[in-house]
Amino acid sequence: MVARLFRLRVALLGGAFRGSVAKGLRTALLYVLLASAAVLLAVVPARLLPVGQERAIVDVIIGTIVLGGVFVVPFFENRRNLEPRQFAQFPVGAGAIGVSLLVTSIVTWPFLLLLTWFTALVVLRPEWAQAGWIAPVALVLAAILALCGVRVVSALSKLLAGARNAGTIRTVGVVLLVAFLPVAVFAAATAFGAEGSAAAASTAAAAAWTPFGAPFGAVTLAASGEQGGALLHLAVVAAAILALLLAWFPLVRFSNQRVDRPVAPDAARAGLGWFERFAARPAQVIAARQLTYWARDPRYRVALFAIPIAPVVMLVAFAVAGADLRPLSLVPLPVILFLLGWSQHNDVSMDSTAIWEHVASGIRGRADRAGRLAPVLMIGLPLALIGSSITVTILGEWRVLPAVIGMNISVLLVACAVSSVFSVLMPYPATRPGDSPFSQPQWSGSGSGLAQTLSMILALLLAVAPVWYAIIAIVNVEFGSNMWALGFGVGYGVVVLLLGVVIGGRLFDRSGPELIAVTQIFD
Repeated sequence: MVARLFRLRVALLGGAFRGSVAKGLRTALLYVLLASAAVLLAVVPARLLPVGQERAIVDVIIGTIVLGGVFVVPFFENRRNLEPRQFAQFPVGAGAIGVSLLVTSIVTWPFLLLLTWFTALVVLRPEWAQAGWIAPVALVLAAILALCGVRVVSALSKLLAGARNAGTIRTVGVVLLVAFLPVAVFAAATAFGAEGSAAAASTAAAAAWTPFGAPFGAVTLAASGEQGGALLHLAVVAAAILALLLAWFPLVRFSNQRVDRPVAPDAARAGLGWFERFAARPAQVIAARQLTYWARDPRYRVALFAIPIAPVVMLVAFAVAGADLRPLSLVPLPVILFLLGWSQHNDVSMDSTAIWEHVASGIRGRADRAGRLAPVLMIGLPLALIGSSITVTILGEWRVLPAVIGMNISVLLVACAVSSVFSVLMPYPATRPGDSPFSQPQWSGSGSGLAQTLSMILALLLAVAPVWYAIIAIVNVEFGSNMWALGFGVGYGVVVLLLGVVIGGRLFDRSGPELIAVTQIFD
């Protein structure tokens, strides 16, 4: 089994270059760039930092991030990973399949890139020679940990998400990657700051006791002569590998015995746009439809283009008045996010031609409310994270990044929560599908101004608490207050959002027929 699987792995390695000559050249260039990046990951610390404690700290932190990424990424992206179910029809046991998949995983491009990085570390770290036998043992254990982690996490993702939810999982992974970028920039800025060495040292000391940083912590301790501490770190890695192996073989057995719900042979699998990336569940189907609307309907595009105008006008007015624009750099992004979330306060009227489907099919109100928030959250959350980094860069103070992120995310979530309630509670006429986005339907009643005013005032009042804590943390720059502002802002926003979805869902369940009647009048 192992020999057969080795031949299959080698064929898969070469298969990446098959096809046209241009495709082969692009693939070769991609892997050359990835290998160069792996080497640079070892070269940069060696060039910038002298031999000693600082370089060891950086190696532990980088090693923890790399092995942690190797452990986490397969949960979100595993389309190219072989899985045990593909070999269930062979006359071999689950144990043989599990061993074969583990052993032959060394013949994969990601593992070869990991070996490239390990080799560069060995060559560029002459101080590791003082660690003796512990250095090669630590790197071997790190490689085994990476192999076991990839297999276990990929198998868990296949079992928990399945093929139906694979697109959703990948979308969540992209959002989390975007969310990690400001955190990485904040960590790097803090490490190179005035008090960064102490923070980096404490971070490395904590990371060295995790399975991902323990191999590099063991090498560092062994090179400094602390053999006992190095052995303890190796024990941490060995225990993690043992735990992964104990989980791997039951996962192989369970995945080979599990029978998935069959997919209809005549079901469309391609060409469905966002519907391919979401599962066939009410909230996710509504989310896919809303994303399709936002991409194609000019009414939503006009609203998106109009949202940034308000903060620009505010900044121009302040600049004409002679105000200092550096502290005012905190204003545009929260205003944009607030208006983005608030723009959904009349989404039932915007979707008037399809609201009857939700009521007629018995979809729960919570699913309707949650699904409609997908476009705003998928646009707003990355915008909040990336825009916060730009804001603190203009402000010139990276230490307030957590407070700025907490403020921006809370404003977005609070506005979305209020919109989820008011779009059901007080709908008013909106531009009909297919009409010009600049037209306004005639309506003899009142309510549009009242709904807009009340929803905006309520959203502003609910956003006061997280914004207040963020301002305190920004004025008094302290690590503790900034982390509290981040935690409170995100937690407060999530709680308010959940309450808004639940309350809006209950209102939707109770007033479904009335909503149909009202939206038909608008049409």
